[in-house]
Amino acid sequence: MNLDDFYLDLQNTVNARAAVDNEYTSMAFMAEVSERFAEAGEVEDFTVMQFEGSGQRNKKLAVNAYDLDNADESVSVAVLLHSNFDSIDVVTATDAKKRLSALENFLSEAVSGHFTAGREESSAAYQLATDLHHRGRAVSRYRLYLVTNGRLSDRIKEVPSSTLNGVPVDFHLWDLRRLHQVQESQQGREALEINLTKWVPEGLPILEISGDSTDFATYMAAVPGALVADLYAQYGSRLLEGNVRSFLSGRGKVNKGIKTTILSEPEMFMAYNNGITATATGLTRTSDGLRATSLVDLQIVNGGQTTASLFYVARENAKDSVLSDVFVPMKLVVVDPEKAVDLVPKISRFANSQNRVSEADFFSNSPFHIRLEELSRRLLVPARPGVNYHTKWYYERTRGQYLNEKNKLSTTDANKFVVTCPRGQVFTKTDAAKYAVSWDQKPHVVSAGAQKNFVAFAEGVAKIWETSNEEINEQYFRDLVAKAIMYEEIRRSVAKADWYDKGYLANIVTYTMAKLAFEIARQVPGRHLNFAAIWQQQTLTEAMMTTALSAAKLVSDSLTSPTRRVANVTEWAKSAACWETVRTAAFELPEGFKRELIDSSVRTEAKSASKAAQRIDNGIDIQTQVLSTSKEEWESLRTFALANRVAGPTDIGILDVVTGRKNGFPSERQSARLMATLSKAREKGFSDF
Repeated sequence: MNLDDFYLDLQNTVNARAAVDNEYTSMAFMAEVSERFAEAGEVEDFTVMQFEGSGQRNKKLAVNAYDLDNADESVSVAVLLHSNFDSIDVVTATDAKKRLSALENFLSEAVSGHFTAGREESSAAYQLATDLHHRGRAVSRYRLYLVTNGRLSDRIKEVPSSTLNGVPVDFHLWDLRRLHQVQESQQGREALEINLTKWVPEGLPILEISGDSTDFATYMAAVPGALVADLYAQYGSRLLEGNVRSFLSGRGKVNKGIKTTILSEPEMFMAYNNGITATATGLTRTSDGLRATSLVDLQIVNGGQTTASLFYVARENAKDSVLSDVFVPMKLVVVDPEKAVDLVPKISRFANSQNRVSEADFFSNSPFHIRLEELSRRLLVPARPGVNYHTKWYYERTRGQYLNEKNKLSTTDANKFVVTCPRGQVFTKTDAAKYAVSWDQKPHVVSAGAQKNFVAFAEGVAKIWETSNEEINEQYFRDLVAKAIMYEEIRRSVAKADWYDKGYLANIVTYTMAKLAFEIARQVPGRHLNFAAIWQQQTLTEAMMTTALSAAKLVSDSLTSPTRRVANVTEWAKSAACWETVRTAAFELPEGFKRELIDSSVRTEAKSASKAAQRIDNGIDIQTQVLSTSKEEWESLRTFALANRVAGPTDIGILDVVTGRKNGFPSERQSARLMATLSKAREKGFSDF
């Protein structure tokens, strides 16, 4: 997709979002970019807000988004430069500097405490400024973002870093071209380009481990601890691959053993520490091949705890020499960029085997997401009244998948595709997590941000998948879509409610869904919301919507109550205490709503039938895999299995059938056993297919 097409699609997406949320287009754009940042690992959880004003000596102040909850204790704030032109606007250096200056002024006055003087205490800007002031110098780094839907002038160069009260301040410029590049990248994120000579002027000594693969090369290195700490300080969680980031976020800052070794026996760190495993898609070496001078798309896939601990120990011990004798063992796998999407997740999975990384995890190519994608392409949505065609809900397991599929088609076929899969019926991995976890009564987790919420979702799905993957079936998908319909219709209705005062919309919606789920279980045990009816009608009934809006009003009042324990409403919504307050608030379900609930037996019967159907589908799938593999490939497995004792007589008998030694056709059970033999052989080193 070229830049002009990307701009038009982005504008359409933002306009639709603004209409649904009853919000200004500029704020809808900031919200859309915030979600894309989270997916790309740039900023985990931007909270969107709107503040324009004046400060001391009449200086311009502005802020449009913030994230205070980074694992590396950095703070990210953003300012917006948005236009509604039909064509791409060019942003001048002067305009860009003015906006960044307004953001910098806000940050400075907030940290100093001057901002809050004489301002409205209930405003989002006041709450943010109060938080920033209280943090003082406990911040590791400030990251200031300029976000625009225009194209930055080529005359704008990189804005040099500065400091605020001794804390580093970095500036990040994100325009339309940069957003486009991230969407077009195979990894779905912007690749880090790291010049190692800043830390090791002559290059980092590396040793290549010989191998036969053309898809990757492996190197070993002893990396200075200060280099690792500085990289984490500069890039934060962007340096960590998704699963490592999620694993690290739930644990303490500093591993005590690591800290003790650094402070008492730094020269032994190399011997004691397991080291880190990292991947990259590019490596530049010196002419003799013995030193690395730069890396492209460096991602730490194992050793996040070591990385963060080095950073925190260095920060706690101000003297520069604290890491001078510390070296970290590193295995670096440089992967072919074309193969990175498939290989990096596998490297991460196996490198983290001791941490039990699940099959149903972050990665878009995991079996769970592939199953959802397949269901979304197959299941037809009931036709709406007066419409003579069916549509589909399109599950987008990778960013841009929908547009890429559409753009490959001719104009006529593309139009048919849009009719069959309307843009309003597209949802992503993080959307699915938001809908499911809201109904699972964890609104504080949803409020904590897309990535943290996705961790909770993945953990829940993993338990289901590993116990019985047949549970992820047509019924599961239809229920998930019903939750999506519920979430989005509540969102639209709240945004237009006369009591809604533009703020905390996402928090209100997730808490409302959780409150309804809780009250149904409490007040009407043995009854359930009729998700099948929502799927069939593709909308909520009047009784459902009226009840949801009443609950939403209660939620809104509770979130913004003057008696709340945390002044910042967005931060308050992230706490379990907030959910406890909303959960225990008195709310009576109307009788009309209760009458629409269904008995447990109805739901159990439907789930059992769908699970049985999925079991049959799984059997067909596994037989299809067996039949699509050639006799020659099965012959190579048979030879390997015999030589390495990975198959018993029964298994060899099945292999005799698929290699043509015996007549017959493998049954479903035999096919499953055959694939298990293949899996065992691969664990022993078999790689012929």
